[in-house]
Amino acid sequence: MTTPHRTTPGEWRDGLEETLESFDETGGHRVLSRVFDELGVEDALSLVVLPYLHDVGERWSAGSIGVAQEHFASHVLRSRLFVLMEAEEHSDGPLAVLACMPGEHHEFGLMATAIVLSRLGWRSSYLGANTPTAELARTCRMLRPAAVVVAAHRSTAFAAHAPALRRLAGSTTVHLAAQGATDEVAELCGASRLDGDPVWAARALHEAHGRPAPDLAEPTAV
Repeated sequence: MTTPHRTTPGEWRDGLEETLESFDETGGHRVLSRVFDELGVEDALSLVVLPYLHDVGERWSAGSIGVAQEHFASHVLRSRLFVLMEAEEHSDGPLAVLACMPGEHHEFGLMATAIVLSRLGWRSSYLGANTPTAELARTCRMLRPAAVVVAAHRSTAFAAHAPALRRLAGSTTVHLAAQGATDEVAELCGASRLDGDPVWAARALHEAHGRPAPDLAEPTAV
């Protein structure tokens, strides 16, 4: 008896490339629905969505696709992730505030962390890309979160705002995420470093705060 072929993550990414980079929004959403249905939210993010977005950036940098294709694919995926974020909202549980550092516009990894935290029982206040540290501090004074996650792809983005992050760390736990988060800059900022991909980072934060892990096997309809 022939074993049915199971679509690999690479094949799913090829499907997104074929549809989204041809401006086929309906086809792209169809691929995404199958990916989330078959892999579940966490694996779909780690193995397909985030690697695909990295590949899109590489193809744009190499000149093999245009700005319009990169923007279109990013728009479709951003809208899908926002649907996931809204679907996972909670009325109770600890609160996390998530923001990209000033000048940082790469937000997809942070969105993935927010989604997984919500699936782990957290409430999330997502501030998005290019967030001024003064606004972040004001938000935290209002909301008094259990944790703050700030993301940047360059360590200098954290270092440039180390005094503000140290002040923030005096009232809540601050976690640095994404490629710019190093042990050295985390120490400079009075923060902890979230290692690994955004899904793993969410789990690490959850465990660091002593929270029990619920069963994540049930997929969310997206």
